[in-house]
Amino acid sequence: MKLSVVIPVYNGADFIQKSYLSIINQQLEDFEILYVDNNSKDASVKNIEKLIEKDTRVKLFTQPKQGAAPARNLGIEKASGTYVYIFDVDDEIYPEALHKMIAVLDANPEIDAVFGRMIKSPKGISETEKPTDETDKVIFQEKPYWGMYWFEHLKHVVGPPAFLYKRTVFCKIGGYNEDLKIGQDTALDIKLGMTCNVAFLDTYIYLYFKHSTSTLEKAKKKKDNISLHWSRFVKSHLPFYLENEVPLKYKDLLYSYLYATIGKWICNTKGLAKRSALKKQLLEEITPISLPLLLRWYLSILVIIPVNIALKFYVYYLVPFYINNSIKKL
Repeated sequence: MKLSVVIPVYNGADFIQKSYLSIINQQLEDFEILYVDNNSKDASVKNIEKLIEKDTRVKLFTQPKQGAAPARNLGIEKASGTYVYIFDVDDEIYPEALHKMIAVLDANPEIDAVFGRMIKSPKGISETEKPTDETDKVIFQEKPYWGMYWFEHLKHVVGPPAFLYKRTVFCKIGGYNEDLKIGQDTALDIKLGMTCNVAFLDTYIYLYFKHSTSTLEKAKKKKDNISLHWSRFVKSHLPFYLENEVPLKYKDLLYSYLYATIGKWICNTKGLAKRSALKKQLLEEITPISLPLLLRWYLSILVIIPVNIALKFYVYYLVPFYINNSIKKL
């Protein structure tokens, strides 16, 4: 089997047919489509079963553990293809995109994964103007180039459907982190870029359909950005740092984020008792990293006096001063 397309589904009945056609219209040979239902309460399963009746390449699996990470991991586990493509049921793929990515991996056995560009739009491909700046060039960078690039420039991270992976990659780096409810894809791809050779294909691969009912948009409404990113750092990037040799820049970025975010979170919390408890909790979560005495002392001040000017001094002076002068000695 050449390609396995994994499509997690949670109440995606309205998108089943479109997602199926998006793959079929790629005009591929030797592939399978693995839908993974994740406790849908609508007609998702019924619609997938209709596809199975007419196309034996379509398969259905059920993941009772809620979340995109468990659903994707089950699909990867069941995949039999040499290459694995993770697709979101409500998105769309540009014509020939998968052919182009497959060609890159076929021609370069030393490459573990290839990724391209994405477009975000509240409309579909047919109604969204496609930029004309793609070149179809393939850019090769040895590890950990892309991992560091994404870690430092989060805005340049693209979604899972922009990637095509060799299935063996997941034996190297593991699957999606099931402890993360949001940001599992970012965590996995940064780990991928740190440990594997990844190529960039300067081509628009897919359209990310922005709509209010998407899992990500719902999560953003429920949580603030600090808590969304913090979980990814302490449950993925911090353990990776503790278990692997990393460039000094990775260490700088990690420590800077953790130390600065603790201060920001404390100041954004109302109530002295809550701020004090939060400080203790956050310091426990970054163990075994120790907080320098000076920063720990200043955080105690922020607990008592959570004013903006004090926070700015901490974030823009104290933390950078410590990172620039002491990080190499840790």
